[in-house]
Amino acid sequence: MPISKITQNKIVNLYKNNGYSAMQISEKLDISDSVVRYWLIKKKVQRRSISEAITNLYIIKFKKQQFKLKENLSKSDIELKITGVMLYWGEGAKLGNGVQFINSDPEMITIFLNFLRKVCGISEERVKVLLHMYMDQNEVELKKFWANKTRLPLKNFYKSQIHVGRVGSYKKKSQYGTLAINYSDKKLLKTILLWIDEYKQKLI
Repeated sequence: MPISKITQNKIVNLYKNNGYSAMQISEKLDISDSVVRYWLIKKKVQRRSISEAITNLYIIKFKKQQFKLKENLSKSDIELKITGVMLYWGEGAKLGNGVQFINSDPEMITIFLNFLRKVCGISEERVKVLLHMYMDQNEVELKKFWANKTRLPLKNFYKSQIHVGRVGSYKKKSQYGTLAINYSDKKLLKTILLWIDEYKQKLI
């Protein structure tokens, strides 16, 4: 399908500068998505990864805010940043499509969330949490406990992961279960991993 140079430029601009997907561009310009993809290839536009595409979908279609790193950090902000980065170096997932931090220590979870909120400028509604617990623990009470500690509403909690067939003394497991903090944004993950590398170079 022949299209004007103006439309070709619109396709490239919407994709590269506005974060639209091929499907969203086709809907906006009333052309087929195959035509959109053809011209993106023709113009040698580098395609986004699946993770980047999902992030843009959150921002454009669902009006989800992107994280915004804080500038001009105070002394306490710098201390929090170093602490958060070190915590993620030790306990965070280094692979995947987003930030994932798992721990059973309520204070450690609180500090890491403070790091995400104050230093990384995350969107609260995009933080999801998963509670890992055992059959002889009270899910309702544990969720209330973690909702209070994290200052997150219960709607941000996934369905709990209950480990079947494992009961016994709390000396061998956390009294409050284990909490996984999830933030689906590969760009933020890459940023934190970059900070880890920077600190490693300074310390080594």
